[in-house]
Amino acid sequence: MKTIRNFRLILPGEIDAEALVSQKPLSFWGGVDMASGDIIDTHHDLFGKNLQGKILCIPYDRGSCSGSGVLIEMVRRGTAPAGILCIEAEPVLALGPLIAEKMYGKGMALRTIAESDYAALQDACRIRFTPDAVLVLERS
Repeated sequence: MKTIRNFRLILPGEIDAEALVSQKPLSFWGGVDMASGDIIDTHHDLFGKNLQGKILCIPYDRGSCSGSGVLIEMVRRGTAPAGILCIEAEPVLALGPLIAEKMYGKGMALRTIAESDYAALQDACRIRFTPDAVLVLERS
């Protein structure tokens, strides 16, 4: 288990879920099917994987402000990731889940970590967001 205490809390939430880890940015607008939570960007290394209930680990998001609308709808439908862990979080990445929390009473956790900590993440590990740490657990 690795404990990361140096993180930035963007959107709150204590969660424990399987991680989907990528070294590529992801655009929610056109890259994710909001109805199913499937990654539909055929050029992305997570193509075909489903985000629902997972912790999506991407270095940063890619795309326009339309991605916020996709995330709002995903939170509403229950197809959103449980959380996102990244190196950089543009305000537009946090805007969708923040609005969904206000509109629907459901949100999504979002934290950022250092690039060196991010580089150590492995796909299919479990990640737990606690109030004072990001815990990276061994693969199941």
